[in-house]
Amino acid sequence: MSAYEPMPAHNLQRFLAPAHAVTGLRDWQAMGAAGTPAADASCEIYLALDQQRIVEAAFALYGPPVAIVCADWLCEQLAGRTIAAARGLSSKDVYAALALAPAERYAAVLVIDALAKALVNLTA
Repeated sequence: MSAYEPMPAHNLQRFLAPAHAVTGLRDWQAMGAAGTPAADASCEIYLALDQQRIVEAAFALYGPPVAIVCADWLCEQLAGRTIAAARGLSSKDVYAALALAPAERYAAVLVIDALAKALVNLTA
């Protein structure tokens, strides 16, 4: 049995063409950053809001493909949510939706940590 497990097709598409990566300039109301030295990864989540609703979310990330996949999925889920609903998202939601292997679940924690910091920065 090989130690290499190929990335599922739906995750590979997210990695190859992430729809929510930060591009160009935009006025973001909040940004949160998190890192994981063990995986040499860092993630920034950006939020644009209208009242108490997230209208757009984007990410900037340095790290492995699985982290890019997690950040892209998270930003897709955030659009249209209230701040309270965004606070309810967990790393379990991310890794369950993306069917992450146990060794890849750190990436879900990374993006949720960045989101949590962005949500704290909204009130700061």
